[in-house]
Amino acid sequence: MTASRKKTTTDKIKKALTEMLENSALDDISATALCARAGINRATFYYHYDSVQDVLEEIEKQIEREFVQWLSQATVTDDDVPEKSFYVTFFDFVARNVSVCRLLLGNRHHQSEFLSRALEAGRTKVVSVMSKLYPNCSASKINFYYIFVSNGFLGLLDYWLNSGMRESIAEIAEIGEEVSYKGIEFLKG
Repeated sequence: MTASRKKTTTDKIKKALTEMLENSALDDISATALCARAGINRATFYYHYDSVQDVLEEIEKQIEREFVQWLSQATVTDDDVPEKSFYVTFFDFVARNVSVCRLLLGNRHHQSEFLSRALEAGRTKVVSVMSKLYPNCSASKINFYYIFVSNGFLGLLDYWLNSGMRESIAEIAEIGEEVSYKGIEFLKG
């Protein structure tokens, strides 16, 4: 099987699973139903994956790679605040991956490994940036700031995703930006 054909097939399977997760829990999705939705036979499915859970894990890894890549490119301006595009690109990233993000954020009390790794990657980035911007600020104070902002962002994302994404990406990004800017005053004191 050629690499492009394999990618096309796995993309069809991942797309079908993502669509099915909009209306069904992962445990309720069988390989047979997934194959029917993707328009492939079971042998093809099992050639690429061992289970429906394996498909989700591959989707999570792909999202995580994209998230870490995006996070590594996020910068701050000379005004000591993250670029506005940081917030817009973050919410754009979520909007492009809405089904998976809904699934991953759906039960925050039982965090997925993906969400834990994403939060840790965010912590690393925030500590790095804020330590440079506020060299006299203690590590514990930066950590408290990150805890506050990250949980606020998760709440904002959860609300936005589950209320039909009524606000545009620009509007929700502006809300996140404004809250973060006002919260950043904590680090200056």
